[in-house]
Amino acid sequence: MTQRLLPIYLLLLLFVMTACDSALTAGAPANSSEPIAVTQVTSAQPADVLRDFIVAWDAEDYDTMYRLIASPSRSIYPRQVFENRYTVAHSAIRFDGVEHALNEVTFQGETAVIDYNVGIQSPTFGVIEDNNRVMRMVQEGGWKVAWSPMDIFDGLSSEARLQVSVRFPPRENIYDRNGQVLAEQNGTVLSLYALQQDMNNVDDCVETLAAATRQQANVIRSIFADFFVETRFHIAEMDSERFFQFREALEFNCGIVSTDDAFSNVLQYNTRRYYGHGIASHLVGYIGRVPGDQVQVWEARGYSETDLVGLTGVENAYEEELAGRPERFLRIVEPGGTPIRELGGTVGTPPQPVTLTIDRDLQEYTAEAMADAVNFALPNWGSITLGGAIVAMDVNTGEILSLASYPTFDPHIFNPDTQYNVNAIFQRLNADQRSPLQNKAVSEQYAPGSVYKVITTLAAASEDIWQPDQIFNCALEWSGQERFGDALEVRYDWRILNDLDEAGEITMTQALTSSCNPFFWEVGALMFQQDPDLLNQYARLLGLGRQTGIEIIGPEASGDLANPAVSTQAINNAIGQGDVSVTALQMAQVTALIANGGKLYRPYFVSHVGQPDTESYEVINEPQLVRDLDLDPVALAATRKGMCDVISDTDLGTASGVFEGAPYTLCAKTGTAQTAGAPNAWFIAYYPAEDPQIAFAGVMANSREGSEVVAPMIRRILDNYLDAPEWSFPQWWQGEYIPLPIQTELFAEGG
Repeated sequence: MTQRLLPIYLLLLLFVMTACDSALTAGAPANSSEPIAVTQVTSAQPADVLRDFIVAWDAEDYDTMYRLIASPSRSIYPRQVFENRYTVAHSAIRFDGVEHALNEVTFQGETAVIDYNVGIQSPTFGVIEDNNRVMRMVQEGGWKVAWSPMDIFDGLSSEARLQVSVRFPPRENIYDRNGQVLAEQNGTVLSLYALQQDMNNVDDCVETLAAATRQQANVIRSIFADFFVETRFHIAEMDSERFFQFREALEFNCGIVSTDDAFSNVLQYNTRRYYGHGIASHLVGYIGRVPGDQVQVWEARGYSETDLVGLTGVENAYEEELAGRPERFLRIVEPGGTPIRELGGTVGTPPQPVTLTIDRDLQEYTAEAMADAVNFALPNWGSITLGGAIVAMDVNTGEILSLASYPTFDPHIFNPDTQYNVNAIFQRLNADQRSPLQNKAVSEQYAPGSVYKVITTLAAASEDIWQPDQIFNCALEWSGQERFGDALEVRYDWRILNDLDEAGEITMTQALTSSCNPFFWEVGALMFQQDPDLLNQYARLLGLGRQTGIEIIGPEASGDLANPAVSTQAINNAIGQGDVSVTALQMAQVTALIANGGKLYRPYFVSHVGQPDTESYEVINEPQLVRDLDLDPVALAATRKGMCDVISDTDLGTASGVFEGAPYTLCAKTGTAQTAGAPNAWFIAYYPAEDPQIAFAGVMANSREGSEVVAPMIRRILDNYLDAPEWSFPQWWQGEYIPLPIQTELFAEGG
């Protein structure tokens, strides 16, 4: 018996020495103290054992696999070492299953040699075919696998390793509608450094940097406070165009001088550059390393955790187009790196640029108008506002021309290439109660205040609740308790709180122009009597109360249109207070619909993928008409006239003073929504009045009246965009903030 078994074990020993290498190189002691399980005698044939082993492998059931291997292999490869061999290999290839096909079984006494084919599935490399593999088995109370790492891949010895090589093509650019770059690969970025002791005047430097970087001056001061006056510190990154625009002021006020030596305060490097360093961060997005909690998701797409990927906005939604697919190679290499065997590879696909509907100039003017306004108004409402957003939309297509959220952030902070002190930046962003990372144009919803009156006007006129030429006396007080069951005995128009005279006898159009609260309380109550849901029906037709479908730039709020249960709620809703909330994007959509005559378009901002004039150029989005409302022409005309007179009527128009002398025309509505704190300022408009092309909607949370805050921003945007003389912000913004007079127990708000 001993003589018969001796050749078998000699053969097995020879195999272990040549195929499995030494116990030392296997990473485990030869004399393992791990107990060897007593195996049962089975009648399973080698082909059955192979099948069971592969099935267990497919399920990554390492316990079953380990029970199927022979004792000498267990001695060399303890249980954990055995499992680690597989998990390391699986991680490299993104293992997704395995199949096999038996070719031949050859018996050699008490051993068996199995020739078989294996197909290992990988989402990265497809099916990795490893054909004509050899598995050896021995009798040990039944057939057992004389296992070595080469049973994972042929050629994968104990010293060899799997290597995945990746060749990424350069990421493509993101362009605006006119071919101007918004995100540029290998673009030039300037990093600015400063020393407070080199500054002629710290306050002047703060103002200069706030203007140049579009940050709030208080944020700049907080950065200064982190350093001693003699400490050189990084302050910002910007485009070369922007730097040269402010170069003289930066040198004079801040001592930030660009030189050719090692002491230069302006350093240049190349990376993925986002034009404007924050003017469109919430829309374009940014790239960064794969987040730790998303590794598995990105690995399933063929990435590794160290790769740079699009994390938000267009960068994320169009990752595959912008990055292309990299070439990947899977090899077995020896310790020195010499390839032993090529296992598989993937052919890459070229990246494609993405073109947006955004007008970069308009986007920049919008972002700058908000930043400049807040900085100028810091002594006043600028110090208490929680930020806001302004959206511009093509009236006749639904294309987003600009979408800016304030405050913003430099997307470079997420790129490992950045020169920023990232930890300090993130701490500052997370501590900022204004939530700079939040897209306030689509993700936040607000009570609309008086801008909602355009919807109330359309509904009341369309349903004959009030005739356009019917007169209403807009006094300073209104009572609806006896007639409509209002919970308040008397309500006061916003004019009495602002110490203004009553509007007097006016038409429906003039009520909209003057933002007469008593008129809209009246028609709100009348609509509730006719149908409690009547106003909400119109609001839903105009696109409110649901998402617009622009979700690729982050979560989108749907707004709120709760049905009024009692007349008091309907009366409040009629002036955009109470149980009504909207987003800036939704109000831009409503404004565009009024301007174009009742056509509700789906908003979008990605137009094309690929290089123009090539076969790869692909239209991604085109104008999509959600519905043609066929609005009552009389109601539409009354609403438009009321909006146009907001600008042109110097007696009743709530924004006529802001646009006095403007060399262009527009139609608009102001709004001021009362909150628990300072009011939210609103302004909607379409330009030009005669042939509408662009619809605007803007909100600035916790500030003052819409005519006082957002209307001046829209004026500044249009002045710059149309190359008109720049109108100065109101000088009273430099004075002390005086809260608006409000009366508790009611929603009294005006223009």
